[in-house]
Amino acid sequence: MNNARRAARTIILDEEKGETAILEVRGGDYHKIPGGGVEAGESVKETAIREALEEGGCEVELIRKIGELEFVDPSDKNLVHHSVCFLAKKIKCHENQYFTKKELKNKFRLLWVSFDDAIKLFESVKSKIPFDLAMNNRDLKFIKMAKEFLENKK
Repeated sequence: MNNARRAARTIILDEEKGETAILEVRGGDYHKIPGGGVEAGESVKETAIREALEEGGCEVELIRKIGELEFVDPSDKNLVHHSVCFLAKKIKCHENQYFTKKELKNKFRLLWVSFDDAIKLFESVKSKIPFDLAMNNRDLKFIKMAKEFLENKK
């Protein structure tokens, strides 16, 4: 019987600049989009909004759900990471992000880039750590799904 870690991811869209927020980890070893685990009593939508503020430094308005993906934890085959991803419009950004000690140790850095540049950065993953690769690849899929949605919306 597998345990599941439920999480929400947020693709933050700066409509004026056509950019999205991504997180560089350990100087570009891999990248991820803002997101994290669903806390007790919290909905996935509430998690997406909270994580956009904590890791992306932005207050957002959710536009739509982009999709759901999961992967089995490479170091614990009994743990499935299930993420729901939302596309959100940037409302207001603050100067600081609220990174955890672990995120600070991993040198998280917020970048605002075009969707094409985000895809290139995700595809240039350097880490060989299976968990890093799984997260990077999950978020790369979400970025591509959001880009496709936005292109079809035009």
